[in-house]
Amino acid sequence: MNDRSAGAVSVYCASSGSCRPEYHAAARRLGEVLAAAGRTVVYGGSRIGSMGALADGALARGGRVIGVLPRFLKDLEVSHDGLTELHVVEDMRERKHLMLSQSEAVVALPGGCGTFEELLEAVTLKRLGVFLGPIVIINTRNYYAPLIALFAAAVSERFMDPRHLAMWQVVEGPDDVLPALASAPPWNAAARRFATL
Repeated sequence: MNDRSAGAVSVYCASSGSCRPEYHAAARRLGEVLAAAGRTVVYGGSRIGSMGALADGALARGGRVIGVLPRFLKDLEVSHDGLTELHVVEDMRERKHLMLSQSEAVVALPGGCGTFEELLEAVTLKRLGVFLGPIVIINTRNYYAPLIALFAAAVSERFMDPRHLAMWQVVEGPDDVLPALASAPPWNAAARRFATL
């Protein structure tokens, strides 16, 4: 991958095949929406769960899909065979770095601890003025309500500044993502000045 793929969006999501079908449907729809808008999808490279649904949705619309997969998962044969590009990296840390460094924005679908880690790392780097792009959280089935409440608690308890609440946008579904990306408040490295209270 080059420095940043034009219009690339990193999508964080799950590989679980056991969750409610609404989550997979939202992932597939997000892939369709991003591809139709000419956005490159950068994701974890798997063919299963929401990851596979996301990639399938984008590819079905002729989209460009870049997967980034740790070697140990490739060895388990979970990689998607139809991607535009598949980058095999050594570990999860390299995967996260490559995905974020190649993208202009982040979208988080519902997921488990891996999705939480990726999302919170992006939020942390934005708070520090390292990553400056939009972050959109898709709140399918109100899944992220506890996390949103936790963010609010972090502000009320003075672990974060109220201005930090502008670092992400929360939307109900995939069709709301593009407007959220377009309307995200600008963010720049000056955010470092209020990284601590």
